[in-house]
Formats: sequence, C-alpha cells, structure tokens
Amino acid sequence: MQTKDPVGQFVRDALLADRSRQDIRQALRQAGWSNRDINEALEAFSEGDFKPPIPMPRPQLTAHDVFIYAILFTALTFTAIHLIALVHAILDIALPDPADHATLEIGAARRMRWSIATLIVSAPVYLWMSSHTRQRIELHETHRRSPVRKWLTYITLFVSALTFLGDATVLIFGFLQGEATLRFVLKATVVAIVTLAIFAFYLQDVEGRNNET
Repeated sequence: MQTKDPVGQFVRDALLADRSRQDIRQALRQAGWSNRDINEALEAFSEGDFKPPIPMPRPQLTAHDVFIYAILFTALTFTAIHLIALVHAILDIALPDPADHATLEIGAARRMRWSIATLIVSAPVYLWMSSHTRQRIELHETHRRSPVRKWLTYITLFVSALTFLGDATVLIFGFLQGEATLRFVLKATVVAIVTLAIFAFYLQDVEGRNNET
C-alpha cells in the first residue's frame, strides 16, 4: 500500500540512515520533487542528531491566527485603497477637468480628509501587525507555515493581480477611446504601482523559502 506522504517517509528513512540533509535534498531534486515539497518534508523533522528524527510541530488552524492575520490583511486592504484614493483626490485638484471643475474641489477635499483619517488608523495597525507576525515567526518557524497566513497571502496576491490586470485593461481602453488624459494616465499608474508593490512583496514572502538551497 502506498504511503500518503512518500517524500516525508523517504526523508525520515534517510535521516535514520545518517544521510545529510544536503544529500537528501539533492536526491529528491534529481527525482523531480519541487523545492516546496523538499523544504516542507525536511522542515517536518528537527535538525538534531537524535534517532529516530524528532518530528516538528505541525502548523494548525487556530482562532488566534485567524484573528491576527484577518486584522493584518484588512488593515493592508484599507491602507492600499485609501492611499490610492488620496493620490487620486490630489490629482483631481492638481489637474482639474474643466467639465466638472465647479464641484470637483469640494468632493476631492472631502475624499482627501476621509482617506487621511483612514490611513492614520489603518497604516499604523498594518505596520504593527506586520512587526508582530515577524516576531512570532522569528520565535518559532512553524508560524510561517500557518494555513491562515498562506490562504490570506494567496488571496492578496490574487486580488492584487486581478486589480492590476483590470487597471491595465482600463488604461488600454482609454488610449483606444482617445480619452487617456494626463490625469487618467497618472491615476492608472498609481493603481499599478500600489498593486504591483503589494504583489511583489507577498510573492517574495510566500516563495522565498521554496527557492532556498
């Protein structure tokens, strides 16, 4: 009968046979296993010399993790949305459209105040929660593999990519329609910069360990 975790069983047997982790990693790579599978299998066992190898605690879904990462990614969402809204409002005032100039300044000023108020709350919360989660990971590497953290990170990547693709589509459509004014292009650029920054940051976060040698 085939084991449910063949690579995990192989790593355990190899460690019992006193094979080095580098040799195990190389053998698994030659067999076609991905870095992610190899890392997860090796991280499942303590690096001590005790025989048989000691299994590491498995990441579990906890209410504490749900609370921590829900607050973190909610604060990130509010920060990103209102940062974009603030810059857009500034652009509306700096580059007014003669067609709506009469009411534009009042509406833009109101949006600026609302965005600034939101950023004063959400940005520090996001920064503090990010620092808190980094400290938890430094204390115990298992927290890096939290299921909640992984799911919300990949959701963030998906939403960021979707937003960027939508933004690019709108920008191209504006050019084709002949409506790509300087203000329009700058607004689209702001959205692209923010979403790409978020995407790049969290992509590096989730893939960094999978590319370790």
